[in-house]
Amino acid sequence: MKKIFSAIHPLLGTKKNPSPQHLLERSVYFWWWAYLKRNDEYIKYCSNPNKSKSQKLQKIFEDFGDVRSNDFRKWWGGKEERGSNLFGENRSELTVTKINSFNDFEINKKKSTLILAINLELGKRKLQAMISKILTSEHQGRRGRKALRSFESTACYPLHRNFSVYNLKRMLMVYDAVKENESKPKAERKKLWQIGESMKLVPSAMPTKYDNKYDVRNNHNTMTMTVSRYYRSAKNIIANTSVGQFPNSDKGI
Repeated sequence: MKKIFSAIHPLLGTKKNPSPQHLLERSVYFWWWAYLKRNDEYIKYCSNPNKSKSQKLQKIFEDFGDVRSNDFRKWWGGKEERGSNLFGENRSELTVTKINSFNDFEINKKKSTLILAINLELGKRKLQAMISKILTSEHQGRRGRKALRSFESTACYPLHRNFSVYNLKRMLMVYDAVKENESKPKAERKKLWQIGESMKLVPSAMPTKYDNKYDVRNNHNTMTMTVSRYYRSAKNIIANTSVGQFPNSDKGI
């Protein structure tokens, strides 16, 4: 059975005509792979899985495999169909059906199923309006997309929560910039606010020719706090990829 996804999946294109990078990066699953690649503990395990005694990482490695390559298309697809097997949802055969007995109700009772009792003595127009109102309240997904919490996931690795792909990309860019900065000699390192300015992270905190000392100090503080927050969130998300959770920015999982 062909699987579906709870979020946009990456478009790979073909071997002769691969899709452009932005069609890969628009998918949260691309960023799951990208964040896992920054997990030093997991990368170390990939280099020599036979010598490691970590059962936690062994399970993740069996599923996600070696991510040291930069070829996302090969990692996602191929004969293993890894992306579909890890993140795909089983398509439900149930669409809309009439419940004739309580036995049918028990069979179809799922978190993603809404059961309605309809009084057929009411007019069709009124019933349609009432059903539409209930659907608007109960079905939280936007057109063409399921809400993450609105259905019972059957994926081996469901998404931990909704997250903006744009923010995932920005946070990882900040993380990489900070790590690169830390690797430099101390005399060559930038301040966090300088990293934020170089990335134009907070447009309202960018310097202008009209800034006074007070403005400069506030802008630097804003940039510093933003870079710190993005770095901390990315660091936690990276750590949680080793327990099969993404995107989870909570600490201590």
